[in-house]
Amino acid sequence: MIKTTGGTTSSVNPHHTADLLSAAVFARVFGSDALALLRRAAAAGVRIGISELRRGPRGRRGGER
Repeated sequence: MIKTTGGTTSSVNPHHTADLLSAAVFARVFGSDALALLRRAAAAGVRIGISELRRGPRGRRGGER
């Protein structure tokens, strides 16, 4: 139990414990999938950036050499 400034005591709420356990299970189950999606999004961003660099300024064909 933790004593608060108002003189009342409070303890860990069972609902908070259940929420934390649910979050831990969710992270364990879906964490690797989320990381894979982030990697794919980063790779797509890199591909878009490279294609923009190769394209050069608007209206121009090919990249600078």
